[in-house]
Amino acid sequence: MSDHDPDNEELEFLERSLDDLDAERSAGDISEPDYRSLSTLYAERKAAVGRSAANPTGGGRPGRRVRSWRRSVAVLVIVAMVGTGLGVGLASALGSRSSLDTATGDIRQSTRGQLFEAQEHMAAGRFAEAEAIYAEVIAAQPSSAEGLAWWGWLDFLRGDLDSAGERLESAVAADARYPDARVFGAVVAIRLGRLDAAAAHLAVFDTLDAPPIMVELVATYELRERILAGRLAAAEEAGDAAAIGPLLAGVTADRMAAAARLLADSGQVVLAARLFGTVLEVDPANVAALVGRGALLTSPDFAAFEDLLAEGMGALDRAVELAPDNPEARFWRGLALARLGLFDEALADLDHLATLQAPDRLLAEAARLADEVRAVAADL
Repeated sequence: MSDHDPDNEELEFLERSLDDLDAERSAGDISEPDYRSLSTLYAERKAAVGRSAANPTGGGRPGRRVRSWRRSVAVLVIVAMVGTGLGVGLASALGSRSSLDTATGDIRQSTRGQLFEAQEHMAAGRFAEAEAIYAEVIAAQPSSAEGLAWWGWLDFLRGDLDSAGERLESAVAADARYPDARVFGAVVAIRLGRLDAAAAHLAVFDTLDAPPIMVELVATYELRERILAGRLAAAEEAGDAAAIGPLLAGVTADRMAAAARLLADSGQVVLAARLFGTVLEVDPANVAALVGRGALLTSPDFAAFEDLLAEGMGALDRAVELAPDNPEARFWRGLALARLGLFDEALADLDHLATLQAPDRLLAEAARLADEVRAVAADL
């Protein structure tokens, strides 16, 4: 019988982890909110392990037999493909607006053809041609809200945020009820970190009879959720825990789950995990929150904590139970199982995912993961 003490091993690991966090903080390699969150998490776990060692209870283990905490760190190193998508995808969608779409704003018929032509140039990536047309329109009609807004959007696409902001402010001053200016203004404000300004744009936008493409884009590119995520991150950065509750007041579970995913994508994993947990308190069957929390708690960031690992696996199991054909639930559970060395179970999820309709990017990532699982399993 081995004489090693797993509690002592974990305590040593946690002590080293706390020391590493201090070193990363001193070197500027970790943000202050992440330092506070992770150090608190590690310290709480260290205290719990110490209490367990002093008063062993023989508590039960989860139903699935997993490897010890030392082996639960990833067998495979997989980097999840995440990103905001803000700007590039939105640019493509908006740039494709054609003369068949309805435009708003008090634009004389003599200039409307020019504006449509400019948008078509933008859709084709001919930015210089589009700018020449916008300059001509504004020279003839300085108060053209449509011309100013789309010229501002062109500036945004080219990365000139200052000019984009100025032109969009001018567009709003020319016509405060022009929907495109409000959407573009919200996007630019989010990119600049001006979340209150972005929220103000959307508050006005909600009162307008906006064209369907603009309504769809606000939802598709999760502008409201990005504002919520940014405000939550700012409150966390400031250590203002009291601000969290009011920010979430009246927010739907689905919107909270989307904001949590955006936080996770930006590296705010501890805050994201907490927010997913808040969603599940409100809606225990929310599949997006189950997948999100499960994916985080089974990641290497939390792999040292068996209780969190078990909770994460339970969340992913529940997500698959509720939505067996949900591609993300299958992917993240397959990844978690692979990290635990449970290769047959991992492949069952990944092979099932391959039969589903899913985004090409997710299917490709799942196929690569399945190949790696088979290769690792063959070497054992």
